[in-house]
Amino acid sequence: MPPRPLDDVRVLDLGQVYNGPYCGMLLAAQGADVIKIEPPGGEIVRRAAISPGGASYSFLMLNAGKRGMTLDLKDPRGREIFLRLVEHADVVLENFRDASVLASLDLAYDVLAARNPRVILASGRGYRNGSVYEQFGAMDFTVQAISGHMSITGFPDQPPVKAGATLCDMLGSVHLFGAILLALRERERTGRGRAVEMPMLDATFPALMAYSSPYLEKGLDVGRTGNRHSVPGSSPYGIYPTSDGHWIAIMCVTDAHWRQFCTAIGDDVLLADETLAKGPQRAARRDEIDARVRDWSCALGRQTAIAQLSGAGIPCAPVRTLGEAVDDPYNEEQGLLRRVTYEGWGEVRVLGSPIQLRDPGSTAAELPPLAPPPKLGEHARAILAELLGMGDAEIDPLQKDGVV
Repeated sequence: MPPRPLDDVRVLDLGQVYNGPYCGMLLAAQGADVIKIEPPGGEIVRRAAISPGGASYSFLMLNAGKRGMTLDLKDPRGREIFLRLVEHADVVLENFRDASVLASLDLAYDVLAARNPRVILASGRGYRNGSVYEQFGAMDFTVQAISGHMSITGFPDQPPVKAGATLCDMLGSVHLFGAILLALRERERTGRGRAVEMPMLDATFPALMAYSSPYLEKGLDVGRTGNRHSVPGSSPYGIYPTSDGHWIAIMCVTDAHWRQFCTAIGDDVLLADETLAKGPQRAARRDEIDARVRDWSCALGRQTAIAQLSGAGIPCAPVRTLGEAVDDPYNEEQGLLRRVTYEGWGEVRVLGSPIQLRDPGSTAAELPPLAPPPKLGEHARAILAELLGMGDAEIDPLQKDGVV
């Protein structure tokens, strides 16, 4: 197997739920030896007591390619074992509520660095330590609320709603992945690690740009715009019904798009109307334009409408159901979903990393084999023997006492 970018990096993954584990998965996908360390009984999302094979499907999706062990960090023996593992690690990854959790275990960064000055402590957070929001409990839902994303999602005459996707967790994870790579690069120059932190609130702020830009420029808060653009000017811009009960998304960005669109749908009246030639003019008559577009789309099936528009270079796409999006063969062809076998579940589809170093135009067929997610405590003996030189005589009492 050819070398991978991070195959000389070892990560102690204390992540839980989505934010930390997804970052750990991205690191593992690039070759890092990611050791998932769970508390006795397993992390929250595992739901060991009620899930087939001791692992929920969400856990399976986020933890393939990792090794796993349990460790009671509240027990002095477990804490000491963790610190000994830190001596052999490059990164400690965690997404506890705030820094006080590690501090309460006497595992703050200064303690870790005393054992290994090269170690990087990578922390996923809802909010930055030391900020006015530090003590807020954070979940994706609540960060969507405080970040402003909820206020711009939905329709003007309805209350704010959350985005269906786990927007904040995943954006936070990817930005933390980038911060870890930067810290590793910096360490090559300085020889020392550091603590890095990526709050979900900070990571999601750039995604507000289409709404924050007019606010910063003109003080304009456009509020919830439904399926229309935040800045009037693009028309048609929205979703439109088709004759087979589906919907299509259409966006004409430029004046050239508008002319191409009118030609593609065969609407000579719209094309000839000089009062619609420019974006601001069309924005003022969006309702009228939308009605004519609906008349056109309602007469066609989804596939026919998409083919007609995409053939003319118009930005468009089918509004797919969740099943259509997930079961699309593209996902497995490109390695976004990968298949592994897990006892109690059989064959399952789990997340693969979208970040892949391969030639443009190629498929994911040559990606390295993916190990299934770890069973609870599965690799404890191997890890302790390999890294700490511990034998059965040392490990057996620790397992009996529930420390590992």
